[in-house]
Amino acid sequence: MRLAELSRRSGVSRSTIKFYLREGLLRPGEPSGRNQALYGAGHLERLALIRALREVAALPLDVIARVAGELDRARAQGWDSGADPIGEALRAIYARRPRERSAEDELEIAKLRDEVRAFLRGLAWTTGEEGHYFADEIAEALFDVRRHLFPSYPVAALAPYARAAWGLSEAEFEHAPGGARVPLRSRGDDVAEPTRRAIVSTVLFDRIFSALRRCANSMRSVRISEGLEVPPAESPPAA
Repeated sequence: MRLAELSRRSGVSRSTIKFYLREGLLRPGEPSGRNQALYGAGHLERLALIRALREVAALPLDVIARVAGELDRARAQGWDSGADPIGEALRAIYARRPRERSAEDELEIAKLRDEVRAFLRGLAWTTGEEGHYFADEIAEALFDVRRHLFPSYPVAALAPYARAAWGLSEAEFEHAPGGARVPLRSRGDDVAEPTRRAIVSTVLFDRIFSALRRCANSMRSVRISEGLEVPPAESPPAA
């Protein structure tokens, strides 16, 4: 397709597409004549990803450029390149503002991080790819839980949260229309469209779950304070 059709089908203006081409967020089309080029499905997928990162995740262009660079690296060098476009995006989306910590606090957080990694390694559903454990984020949050809520809160108390997280993941993948789009390493599948879906799904369902959790805690508090029955949570089915 030519640039005009690419613009129409993607919903992105021609001037914006040209800007993405100049900045390297979108790879050039196939030359078809003087100042002419043809574009394909890969360009549509990349534009859909860029729109999602801007409109849903609200990421700045410099971060989107890093995600695009990771995708290009995976495309050029294959699965073994170590490219991590999904991780690059999620780290930027959920980045916490830097905080001043004392040396003592940093040591405590490092100890917690080791405990969290050990806890996660013990789960039935984790693999050896510890870069996807988000242990730093969990350890920071646990440190604050111990400081501001429960001083002796144990890492093992995260077990119900881990079970709930795996159950939510199962629901998200099972209910994805047309099935979850996950590339297979053994086939060397392209990662552009699965990357878009993974990022958008994470952001949007995080919002939904957070709102539902706030609703649940609010309703539980109301029921306790008014002496109403507090229904038990549904028990998970036996394995």
